[in-house]
Amino acid sequence: MRCTERAYAKINLTLDVGAKRADGYHEITSVMQRISLWDTVTVERGTGCDSLLCSVPVTKDVNDNLCMKALRVFFAETAMESGGVSITLEKHIPTQAGLGGGSSDAAAVLLALRTLYAPRMTDMRLERLAEKLGSDVPFFIRGGTQLAIGRGEIVTPLPPLTAGWFVVVKPEESYSTAEMYRRLDACGGMTAEDSRMEDAVAGNNVHAIAAELRNSFERAVPEDSRLWDIKAALRAQGALGTLLSGSGSAVFGVFDDRKEAAAAAMTLRRTWPQVFLTQPV
Repeated sequence: MRCTERAYAKINLTLDVGAKRADGYHEITSVMQRISLWDTVTVERGTGCDSLLCSVPVTKDVNDNLCMKALRVFFAETAMESGGVSITLEKHIPTQAGLGGGSSDAAAVLLALRTLYAPRMTDMRLERLAEKLGSDVPFFIRGGTQLAIGRGEIVTPLPPLTAGWFVVVKPEESYSTAEMYRRLDACGGMTAEDSRMEDAVAGNNVHAIAAELRNSFERAVPEDSRLWDIKAALRAQGALGTLLSGSGSAVFGVFDDRKEAAAAAMTLRRTWPQVFLTQPV
């Protein structure tokens, strides 16, 4: 018996990073949006042993992969016997991009395991399991459009965004999340301004969304980074607004017209191979 789930990527329409907490994490406030770029996760039960086959290996040891950690958390917390679980992961979301690929894969494993072993388990309980795997993982249990606070694990659904298109560009350079936090701490004076992003999303107003884009991590991007070139190229192709997603290094541009977004993506692929035309889902 098997179950296949799409593990969608996300972008951060806003990401305000506050002070470091006593537990070492930072307080954040973020409006997160699921987009139509995904990995495919297939989980099969009763295979005799636990295993992971990944089309693009993302960890040296498969046991360090978040998918395997999700597997261990699920059975530890439910006290069920697995009988052996095989996970097949087909990767399309770039790694170290700020698009949440690893977290989404882990959430997809939890969702598939629920289907196969515990179909009556609530989303709320699954989100509590997801918290044990990482700050972004709870978001992916329900997806859509959500407000994330705390260290990112406390999520509240917002009215679903259905308008607009996002052209996502992943440069060759990548950033460590831990390093980006260190750079941001060194900048000092992290404060959050009032945001009207929730109103813009609720109104499905693409122009208002573009005007409200902001991400604290852009302050930590080096001056010589190619990210600034990508943002300029997106604007030159008609993007209403551009932003770094998460701690990077992917950048996205917001468009209100599909044809214009598709043309921009085609043009940008001449310089940056990893360019994705996406929409909110």
